[in-house]
Amino acid sequence: MTYKTTWANPDNLVVGFGTNSPERNVGGVTKEALDLKLAHFQIDYATATGSGNNGLTLPAGSAVRSVWLKVGTAWVGGTSLAIGDGGNTGGYITASQAATANLTAGATINNGGAYLYTATEGQLPPKVLASATPTFVTIVGTFTAGTATVYIEYV
Repeated sequence: MTYKTTWANPDNLVVGFGTNSPERNVGGVTKEALDLKLAHFQIDYATATGSGNNGLTLPAGSAVRSVWLKVGTAWVGGTSLAIGDGGNTGGYITASQAATANLTAGATINNGGAYLYTATEGQLPPKVLASATPTFVTIVGTFTAGTATVYIEYV
């Protein structure tokens, strides 16, 4: 019992019990929200042929944590697509990941490019962008159908 435990006598004089020591801190959980941002953009089979800036530029100092592609309608006719930047057009999602056979309706393709994943190390630390960096979509072959949404999670 600490001095915090008290009793008031008949003339309202507060009397404390025990030694006068501070209460101990109670354990708890502190939640710290990260400053996560989620960018997304739509692509379709007619977006671009070859490497090209899709118009989405991530700001300098961004740390890209994850990139994934969510297929809407199935992609038909072409060979593959890839997501990256000017330094590596398949840096986030590779052409082998996003080959036509994998671009079925409703499929999700997660980051597997050299920026975020390696076969030997698995998940890598976030890719930190030194300068404002445009995202590139590379479409190989001639597709006749297909839609998808690209999501980029960054801090």
